Amino acid sequence: MPEFLSSSENKSAKNKESNKESNQAPVKPVDPYFNETNAAQDKVVSKFCQKLENSFGKYRWGQSNCEKMNWSYKRTSVKGDPLLWMTFGEFEPDRTKVETTLIMCGVHGDEITPIKFCYDVINYLKDVSKGKIVDKKTGVTADLEGKFVVVAPLVNPDSYFKGHPTRTNANGVDVNRNFPTEDFDRLALKRWEDRYRKDKRRFPGVKAGSEPETGFQVDLIDQYTPDKILSVHAPLTMLDYDGPASIHTGGLVGSKANELLIKMSEQAKGYRIKNYPFFPGSLGNYAGNERNIPTYTLELPTSDPSKVETYWNLFKSSVHSAVMQEVRGSSLFALESEEEEQDTKSN
Repeated sequence: MPEFLSSSENKSAKNKESNKESNQAPVKPVDPYFNETNAAQDKVVSKFCQKLENSFGKYRWGQSNCEKMNWSYKRTSVKGDPLLWMTFGEFEPDRTKVETTLIMCGVHGDEITPIKFCYDVINYLKDVSKGKIVDKKTGVTADLEGKFVVVAPLVNPDSYFKGHPTRTNANGVDVNRNFPTEDFDRLALKRWEDRYRKDKRRFPGVKAGSEPETGFQVDLIDQYTPDKILSVHAPLTMLDYDGPASIHTGGLVGSKANELLIKMSEQAKGYRIKNYPFFPGSLGNYAGNERNIPTYTLELPTSDPSKVETYWNLFKSSVHSAVMQEVRGSSLFALESEEEEQDTKSN
């Protein structure tokens, strides 16, 4: 397994100018949630960052450095917080020239550890961009040549900033059950009523895509057309793969997408791989099943905020592989889906 270290441990690491953190996000389209001036946008982001800094202090995570980061946003949450993302690598309009990875955290605000995890991802990618990450075994400096990474560290800020964080957003909707999947109208409310007995934590909303936080995720997928998606949750202690099923690919095995899944598990000390069925209105269904985008859900072991350093150290190499390993190609293969849906799935 490759081991990575900072350049302070290896004086020979070189900074590659071509791999600077991207400041060239694509032009943002006009959006009903977004009609502010630049000055107003800055105030919104500053207010958000102050709240985030307070939460980092509460959980003893150190400084977030939120206000020093080069954010993009075009939507706000139900309560008006900006739905932020950051990009790394060189944006290339010709998508065949780069491998694009979308990483999202904080979809459920009561899953605390993934939020800090995504800020660790951001800091790591900053170091990669500056040529500070070196493979101990090979001496090779990691870079983002041919790679483009989009990170959204807090998809659902309203639920996270509550005094007692919740799974659902400010409208009481689970934004990972609200995607406009083909089966939403037919099954989302029915499944919620029959299987979950109207559990408020899993309410999918009355209408697909009704929530700005859901629209935010859809926008990122549409805008950047990622080759793969990594969504970080807690606390089910597993890696879950949603993506092109074997029926779509003629039963081809050993594909790059499946190889990456296994590699991520091995690099995290054999972290459990569990293949759950798709849910109406879920990201895995929307992106992985219906759009054939390899979608990996990393479920951290707990939501205990004191464990964030342990989890980052465990999965750092897996995240590195998720960004660096290409899955592009026609021979995509998913693990066979289980016939029976598991009630315990929470992502």
